[in-house]
Amino acid sequence: MTLAAAVLIAGEEFAISPERPFVFGRADADDVIGLDATDMGISAVAGSVECAWGLWMVLNRSRKRPLLLDDGGGGVLQRLDCGHRHAINVPRLSILVPGVIYTHRLEVVVPVADLAPSEGGRRSSGTITGDVTLSERDRDVLVALLGGYLEEFPRRHTRPRTYQEAAELLGPPWTKTTVRKQVERLKQRMAGSGVYCEGPAANYELADYLINNGLLGPADLGRLGRHR
Repeated sequence: MTLAAAVLIAGEEFAISPERPFVFGRADADDVIGLDATDMGISAVAGSVECAWGLWMVLNRSRKRPLLLDDGGGGVLQRLDCGHRHAINVPRLSILVPGVIYTHRLEVVVPVADLAPSEGGRRSSGTITGDVTLSERDRDVLVALLGGYLEEFPRRHTRPRTYQEAAELLGPPWTKTTVRKQVERLKQRMAGSGVYCEGPAANYELADYLINNGLLGPADLGRLGRHR
């Protein structure tokens, strides 16, 4: 494999290498290519083109806004949600970054030798969610923290508990601090897989990701009974 690629923005070409992701967002910053500093509809860090597992990927790094992908096949644009990757499987892929003022188009050009393999003789979607696995301790803490999302109406409530509330549900030896540290370690592992839960709404984003991807579900509620 040659592992060479390029990104074109408004006629300007950027050569990229596996050693350094090509990161784009609203305004120029350290290691970020800016698209429009005046358009607040674009995330400060919107996404990146990078090499992982020997393949070129597009990663949505925004915490709020999707990207759109156009493979040139004339079909419906593919939505790339926050924290998700897309393995590039066509020689020329367009990334559309919608803003309030303008939708920016980035063209990613990848040699045929470096494309993601197809499935069964056809192009695969290429979309990959982060490779996240949960330990038993992770599950115990997550059910205590996010169990309200898993309950049926009228007991269901869509907000994370506080770390103190989760510790009280779990009981000794769990404390507010040990619960927080367990969750932080999980978030660090997720970030290593390209799934970011950061900022004031981090635990809301964590709940959305785990439940929407089937990593946590109502069947896990029974774990709380072991701690009561």
